[in-house]
This record gives sequence, C-alpha cells and structure tokens, in this order.
Amino acid sequence: MLITKKWLDRLTRPYRSPGMFRCFAESQSMDSVSSKAILLIDETKVTILFLNFFQTKVIDHLTYERTVIEEEQVALGGGLSVVWRFSAGRKHWRFRIMKKIIPLGDEQREFLMQLE
Repeated sequence: MLITKKWLDRLTRPYRSPGMFRCFAESQSMDSVSSKAILLIDETKVTILFLNFFQTKVIDHLTYERTVIEEEQVALGGGLSVVWRFSAGRKHWRFRIMKKIIPLGDEQREFLMQLE
C-alpha cells in the first residue's frame, strides 16, 4: 500500500481532533494487534490505530491519557528511524517511526517533535 496524505486522512478522520499530530509507525510490541499502526498525539492523549494486513482499514484502536504514560523513552539515534517506547497500565509499547516518508511531507517530523 502506498502511504499518502489522502490515505492517512481517510484512516484517521474518525479518531482525529484539531491540534493532533499523526505518523505512520511499525509496532514492535507483543501487545499489538497488528505490526502496522498510525499514532495520533496531542497535549492530553495518545491514540494508537492498528491497521489490517493490507493497511486499508483500522482493525483496533487504543487511547491513553498522556498522564498515564510511564517509562517513556525516545531513542533518536543517527539512522532513518526513531524508537519510541512507553508503558501504560500493564502494557508495554514500542514503535519504530521513520523520520521521513516523502509523500507525508513534514508529518513524521512534526509528530516526533511532540515527543521531545
């Protein structure tokens, strides 16, 4: 599936609110329903949208208040991706986020700036 802004708009529309930033990520957590995800973030909450195998629809979603997120770590490194990990409740999450996906413009970078 080609990752584009139009594709991202279609999948995030029901879950997105004004002021939210979004990015495409790969989940590396055992708690994940799927390895492909879209992350949405604002000042108060984080929403994880899990995608089906063909990345054509959202099969599950979770929302956490940012106040319940613990043990948050962002490993920037010098490569093409960033690893973001955190715990919320009894679940431990790890996402690999590409720093740049050309068809998405600055969306990946804007999301990563919210983690700093």
